[in-house]
Amino acid sequence: MKNEEATQKTTSALLKIARKHFTKYGYFDVSLEKIAEEANVTRGAVYHHFKNKKGLFLSVLDNVQEDVAILIEKEAMKSDDLWQQLILGCLGFIKGANAKESRRILLVEAPAVVGWDAWRKADQENSMSVLQSHIDDLKEQGYLQEDVDTKLMTYSISGALNELALNYPSHDSVEVDKAISVTISQMARGFRKS
Repeated sequence: MKNEEATQKTTSALLKIARKHFTKYGYFDVSLEKIAEEANVTRGAVYHHFKNKKGLFLSVLDNVQEDVAILIEKEAMKSDDLWQQLILGCLGFIKGANAKESRRILLVEAPAVVGWDAWRKADQENSMSVLQSHIDDLKEQGYLQEDVDTKLMTYSISGALNELALNYPSHDSVEVDKAISVTISQMARGFRKS
């Protein structure tokens, strides 16, 4: 039991430190030696837990995606209305993906480090699958036009959200949030039954 606790503690420390380094320096300028030194472990310990730098980055990316998913859920649950949850969840994605500790890792470094296909697959397994499920619920509840293909709607909104997140200003502003919310609402409205 003590070994498991020690492993968990070391892994958590490495992930926290690595996330800070990947955020500040970017994947290609991060040194495993510096991460190990800051975590008070050997470089071999980093390799033991994560195999290599890419493995460590992938684990950090998973944590980032989990944090973004939590924010999406938190924002969406501000309403009981299924349609409004879509809009709020989309805004939550943009905020979460654009958070200082997420943006560089999720939107800038990940496609270059893991490759476009692997990044798209990870996106599909995380935020995109949640979006797909919600859009399927909207269709089932009669919110969408009959001829809407929910998979294509998911791809359309997901792609737009990634672009919005990349171009979202780095400061928090009520006016910007409102403009983004209006943009998402107008885009999604094209799929909605009138």
